[in-house]
Amino acid sequence: LSFTDNTSGEKVPAAPCWFCLSNVDVEKHLVVAIGDACYAAMPKGPLVDDHVMILSIKHIQSIVAASDDVRDEIEKFKNAFTLVADKAGKSLVCFERNYRTQHLQLQMVPIPKSSVKALRGSFQNAASLAGIELTMLDEKDQLTDLVNEGCPYFFVELPDGSRLFTRQMKDFPLQFAREVLASRPILNCEEKADWRTCALSKDDETKLAKQLQERFRPFDFTSADDSD
Repeated sequence: LSFTDNTSGEKVPAAPCWFCLSNVDVEKHLVVAIGDACYAAMPKGPLVDDHVMILSIKHIQSIVAASDDVRDEIEKFKNAFTLVADKAGKSLVCFERNYRTQHLQLQMVPIPKSSVKALRGSFQNAASLAGIELTMLDEKDQLTDLVNEGCPYFFVELPDGSRLFTRQMKDFPLQFAREVLASRPILNCEEKADWRTCALSKDDETKLAKQLQERFRPFDFTSADDSD
């Protein structure tokens, strides 16, 4: 993907990006909430009804490439959706695959609390089978210290805050995290490992997105400072 710099020095994609909120073709019926720097939206072909993703409003390729204000708001969204999941008796798994993507996407998938204990082993076993070395990060490790902007990487954050990470992205399976989460020990919906197999109609997407908005409303920080 190539980028051009506009007059403000901001990076913009040379071709239209489906995830830039300013794109007239963005599917706004999927949007759940809009903050100052990021927005929450339902993904295409969600793994579960409360699967959500956080994206930057402006065109930023990854969390590593993001500014502090974007990262801070991602944390706010993550904390809020952790509470949403907890209220439903679930735990939140977050992951980012910065590989063959052009726009920051943090996927957040609630799973049953009873499945949490199987998470780490499931990711590590799947990585081993795929020939991928997943590293457990220390609490103090920052992604920005481990990988340079523009370099591909994958990380997953488990509900206990521990993170698994790799820069070994050659031939990385695009559906890796979905396959693990869809597996029998976690969500037991292996038929949903590929989002295309569970794509919904626009009406169903709209309905689910509205349900997500309702679940998010008690924890919605994006409307707190509205002055207009």
